[in-house]
Amino acid sequence: MQVNVLDRVDVNVNPERDLHGPCVIQASNGDLLLNHQDSNLHGGGDGFARQWRSTDGGFTWSDEGPVADWRDRGVDSLFGEYGLAPDGSLVMIVQRREVLGGDVGIVGSWIQVSEDDGKTWREVGPVDDSDPYAVMFARNLVVRDGMFYAGVWSRYGNALYVSSDGGTSWTKHSLIFPTDYPDFDRLHEAGPPFYPHVEWCPDGSLLAMTYQTPPIGHCYSRRSLDDGHTWEPIVKETDLDIWAPRVNRFDEQTLILTGRDIDRHETVAVFSEDSGRTWGNRMEIDKPPFEGSYAYSDSVRVEGTGFWVFTSSPRSEGKGDIVGVLLERE
Repeated sequence: MQVNVLDRVDVNVNPERDLHGPCVIQASNGDLLLNHQDSNLHGGGDGFARQWRSTDGGFTWSDEGPVADWRDRGVDSLFGEYGLAPDGSLVMIVQRREVLGGDVGIVGSWIQVSEDDGKTWREVGPVDDSDPYAVMFARNLVVRDGMFYAGVWSRYGNALYVSSDGGTSWTKHSLIFPTDYPDFDRLHEAGPPFYPHVEWCPDGSLLAMTYQTPPIGHCYSRRSLDDGHTWEPIVKETDLDIWAPRVNRFDEQTLILTGRDIDRHETVAVFSEDSGRTWGNRMEIDKPPFEGSYAYSDSVRVEGTGFWVFTSSPRSEGKGDIVGVLLERE
């Protein structure tokens, strides 16, 4: 397969702020919504999630301001993860952390929902109120047969959570990456592996992916053949040395994984045409001109436009900005 870059757009470039961690979704009315961390520093400080909207398929964006904002409660809300419910409403899981508290300062993630395509949001409550560290964040809120599935980062092992009511309540479904796995001995103290998430594959299996930081520096995967009730053995993806991985569906038969290539200092993509059992065709998505917050990513296919990858990309030293890259498969 051959994939080409068709276009690039700037969503938000601001040398005074650290902009990082985009998440994007197409709402039920066809608009694209994107939110990202907006803070003083990479680790937070005056931090909130800012939302943007595109009504032309991703080429231009309008600023809608803070969409998840806990600053008046003394808490940073740095990332928001979108999901589109079967009834067309939107759900967002928001990561909260103590101001400049680092990973150890992250506390239970929060649910908010929208019934008007993201124009207004209503707070619901914690994803899991059983413990402050049960859900430190979630990725890829994907739907199958009316049920939401999400991979969750937790001090008690990275897990699969599910929702049957459009994302307003969630329950722990199964454990994917446990704390007693030899490489994951720091997970119980808010360490790696980070970025656990799931995606439905073309063959009907559910693929989970996570990432262990250097010196290991590669991804791990696990597959379920029974909707996440049980999992096959953990696979060390030693060829996937991609920080902050995110797997999405590129087309009906192809998966795309985007994230950070540390050695090349760029956002990259790799592709799989066998439901994530092998990966190849690594390509450069974005190579930022400066050091800073870079190469966190999300992607979305837009009917009539093509496939967008949005990523953090510093346009000034030590910060982060948000850009979009439009891809096309020949």
